[in-house]
Amino acid sequence: MSFLTTFNQILVLFILLMVGFTVRRLNLVDSSFSKNLSNFVFNIVFPAMIIYSMDYPFSFKTLIDGIWLIVISLGIVIFSGVVSIVTVKLLKVDRLSENVYHFGILFSNFSFMGFPVTSALYGKEGMFYTSIFIILLRLLFNTLGVVIMQRGQENTVKIDFKSIINPPIVAVVIGLIMFLFSLDFPKPISMSISMIASTITPLGMIIVGLILANEKFSEMFSNYKVYVVSFIRLVFLPLCVLLVLKVLGFESLMIGIPVIITAMPMAASASILAEKYNGNSYLGAQCVFISTLLSIITIPLIALLVI
Repeated sequence: MSFLTTFNQILVLFILLMVGFTVRRLNLVDSSFSKNLSNFVFNIVFPAMIIYSMDYPFSFKTLIDGIWLIVISLGIVIFSGVVSIVTVKLLKVDRLSENVYHFGILFSNFSFMGFPVTSALYGKEGMFYTSIFIILLRLLFNTLGVVIMQRGQENTVKIDFKSIINPPIVAVVIGLIMFLFSLDFPKPISMSISMIASTITPLGMIIVGLILANEKFSEMFSNYKVYVVSFIRLVFLPLCVLLVLKVLGFESLMIGIPVIITAMPMAASASILAEKYNGNSYLGAQCVFISTLLSIITIPLIALLVI
C-alpha cells in the first residue's frame, strides 16, 4: 500500500475528527453531547462492532494467532510500563503529572481511534484481530489505569472490579463463543449488528474531535514535556514493537495490529480520569490534544512500515 493511499485513509479519519471539533466549537452541540455520545458508543456501538468482527471463520491457526496476540499485548504493556517509569524520572515532574504521563504512555487510544484505523487499513479481518489484541488492554485500562490516576490524591487506591464487567467485555465473551463454536445470529439480528458496527469509524473520530474542542487551543502547545511523551507514545514504542516482532519472526497482521494500536495517540480518557480523581486534568487534555494532532503525521508513516 502506497504512502498516498495510507495517508488518504488517515486523512478521512482526520476530517471526521474535525467535524466533531467544528460542531462543538460552533456550539451546534453542547458539552454534554460528547459524554452522551461516548456512552452510546461505549455501551452499544463497541459491543456491536466486537461481535460483528468476531463473527469470523474458526480455524486453529486463527485461534493460535489470537493467543499470541494476547501474549504480545502483555509484553507491550510490561515494556511500556518500564519506559514510563524511566521517562517520568528523567522529566522530573510532580506526582500528579507523573500519573498523567504514566497513563498516557501505557494506554493508547485503542478504542475511539484504534478500531477506525485498523478497520480502514485491514477491513474486517483487522477488526477481528484488534478485538482479540485489546482484551487485556481493556481489562488493564479499567483497573491499572484507574489506580494510576488515583495516586497522589488518595491515601489508598481501590479497584472497582464491577467496572471490569462492562458491555465491551461481555461482547468479547459472546464473540469468542460465536467464533469457537461457529455460531450465527438470525439474519435480522446479524444485519442490525452489522449496521450499528459500521458507525464505529465516524462516531469514534467525531467523539475525539468533540473532546479536543472543549480545550483552550491557544494554550495547548506550551509544555515541551508533552512532546517528549507524545514522541514516545507515537514513534518510539511502535518502532520498538515492530523491531521485536520482526526479529521474533511474526508476519502480516500479527505485526500490523500490535504496531498500529501501539502507534495510536494517548487515550482520550486521560483528561477525564484525571479530573474525576482530582488530578492534573489540564495536562491530560494537553497530552491528548498534542499526541492526537501529531498522530495525523506519524500514523501513516508507521502504517507504511507494516502494510
